[in-house]
Amino acid sequence: MVDMPGRYFTFVYIFFTMKDNKKVYLLGISGFKGSGKTTLIEKLLPSLKQLNVKTAIIKHTSEPLAVDESGGDTARFYRAGADVLGFDGRCVFTKSRIEDDFGLNDARERLGGRYDLVLAEGFKNSSLEKIWLLRENDNHPPREIENIIKVLSWDDDRLRQVRLVIEAELGLV
Repeated sequence: MVDMPGRYFTFVYIFFTMKDNKKVYLLGISGFKGSGKTTLIEKLLPSLKQLNVKTAIIKHTSEPLAVDESGGDTARFYRAGADVLGFDGRCVFTKSRIEDDFGLNDARERLGGRYDLVLAEGFKNSSLEKIWLLRENDNHPPREIENIIKVLSWDDDRLRQVRLVIEAELGLV
């Protein structure tokens, strides 16, 4: 397995950028492990697709990335020192070595301006605005986390609340 450098945690933030005169909305959803971030994003994606919102995800993970670690061509090329772009006619992936200071803005720039919405998982210590998801028995987010614009409890209708934020920001309401 190839060891990828970096620090790992999971949650989400919000900011805007302009790319080719197109507003791209970056939304982060923050919370500790087990707070439902992945489940929420997974449930959100089909409804965004129905609204024709082109969506990408920036995923920051605590485990090393494992793309074709089986010993196939991709893994062999990567172990030999090359960055690899894989393409099968339906999808594309890249596996590249990154600098230690690679961050959210670097990842967003790699995506380009093709999207209306970018969901980012990770980067909770950033100064960007964020929605915080509480775990089942949590009462509030940590005091040291800054720029939280919305806190959603385990019992809230999270999907509806996050959709309302996205729809308002993208002018869909």
